[in-house]
Amino acid sequence: MFILNLIVFVLILGTIIIIHELGHFIFARRAGILCHEFSIGMGPALYKKKRGETTFCIRAIPIGGYVSMAGEQVTEDTIKDGSEIGLNLKDGCVTEFILNPKMNSDVYGVVVSKELYSRHGEALEITLDNNGIIKTYPVLKDAFYVYDNGRLQITPYDRSFESKSVLQRFLTIFAGPFMNFVLAMIIYLLCYAISGVPNYGSTKIGEVSDKYPAVEILQKGDVIKKVKGNDGEWYTVSSWDDFSSRMDFLANLGTEEVTLVVDRNGNPIELEPIKNYIRINSIGLSNMAIADEYKNFSYSEGIMVGIVGLNYVKSPSSSTASISNGDILKAINIVNHGESYNEANWVNLTSWSQLMLLLKDTDVANIYFKFYDQQTSNVVSTKDTGNAVESYGNEVLSNQRIDKIDILIGISPVYHHNIFGIIKQAGKGFWSDFTLIFRTLKLLIAPSGVRQIGVDNLSGVVGIYSMIGSFMSAGILSLLLFMALLSVNIGVMNLLPIPALDGGRLVFLGYEGITKKPINRKVEAMINNIMFIILMLFFVYVTFNDITRLFK
Repeated sequence: MFILNLIVFVLILGTIIIIHELGHFIFARRAGILCHEFSIGMGPALYKKKRGETTFCIRAIPIGGYVSMAGEQVTEDTIKDGSEIGLNLKDGCVTEFILNPKMNSDVYGVVVSKELYSRHGEALEITLDNNGIIKTYPVLKDAFYVYDNGRLQITPYDRSFESKSVLQRFLTIFAGPFMNFVLAMIIYLLCYAISGVPNYGSTKIGEVSDKYPAVEILQKGDVIKKVKGNDGEWYTVSSWDDFSSRMDFLANLGTEEVTLVVDRNGNPIELEPIKNYIRINSIGLSNMAIADEYKNFSYSEGIMVGIVGLNYVKSPSSSTASISNGDILKAINIVNHGESYNEANWVNLTSWSQLMLLLKDTDVANIYFKFYDQQTSNVVSTKDTGNAVESYGNEVLSNQRIDKIDILIGISPVYHHNIFGIIKQAGKGFWSDFTLIFRTLKLLIAPSGVRQIGVDNLSGVVGIYSMIGSFMSAGILSLLLFMALLSVNIGVMNLLPIPALDGGRLVFLGYEGITKKPINRKVEAMINNIMFIILMLFFVYVTFNDITRLFK
């Protein structure tokens, strides 16, 4: 499985990178910019193939990639006056500059002068002193520098990046992220064209999920007509949106079961009450998927926990008990942000409905539990062990578009293949993924009374790899949608106005377009290099955190 996950990871990331760099490459070629290399990955080259003017290369580390365009970087002259070089000639014109004096060449000498850039249209030429004989040689525009380990085509000004108009350079840089967006949109359209889109205008049930409460009561094809929760009121629903809104309303009432009236084969039927799966996202507790070994466990007080995803303020030590599947929550003590712990605030728990009501209006708080630990057969207090659970506040939940509380019965609407619905759903998916990075940045840097999301919560390449298996197990469409999310985020990340990224270069071009004066190239290069180093250090830090989380 490790090998399969790795292969899929490399294919997904590699495709996204290829599409990104292909955008740069296509628009660079359209602008007439000489592209020395199209490289996928970083580090040592595993494979090289020269096609036309460009060397296509696959490198050992499957992270990133680049198109090496002539004139992008500020470099010292490859050939300096006074240096000793060799020349290879064809019909009296220079085809190769031999930079290693030990290599054979047609002519050898000391450089007296040269013109290899031709910024103002001058003829390309080089003058050598060969044992007192001084001679000038014309240079072909596609001549090469020859090194010990390779060749590099010379770059006349008219083939360089800097010679092109602001618009041409802008399009060349912007094309990389733009192609990521195009790839993502194609994936969205493909996935929704295959699966169809939910028919939210109907209340007809398309699927009843296994291992969910509704599986023994509801049937595929049932049409929901009415809903009743613990408020005792019947509510008529005419669309899936109506039904979802009612379920959200019942969640705020602490509803543990719902009763439905459905149309089944043309007959209205009032069904048995359906127990809800309850998921309290603010603290990561649910009564979902209780392990089989605990389902028949006898207990008189408290509520049993299912799947757990707790956000601990303090990480428990190996000797400290923590809440897990099958444990029985006995009591709760909520300490709201800015308040002090009060022993008198313990509340005994009798139902999930009660727990939902206690937490539905809670913002940021430290929450303590007394619970029966199935592993030790003891009642444990998280106050004594130091394992307070910090609830995610309203700011974080709303920013990430997560409901504080969900009640789930395990049904989904029918799907249909509607071209306008497919385009609309694809657009919604794209926009949600596009804005995700900005919503996350807001949590990281915007002023906040309580900072709950920090740099430690970010994931990098290792974190992405660790998620591949989950999406693979959910099916090919789920994996493709994850790929679309990555493609959008890579596109957006590259457009952020940060030096060394595409967005930073676009800012410099914007300055040039407004002022009609380019940024000093050495200053721009220095800023980009400094930021690149900072980004690499940040990458190492995030990767270290990813690896640490894997071991945890």
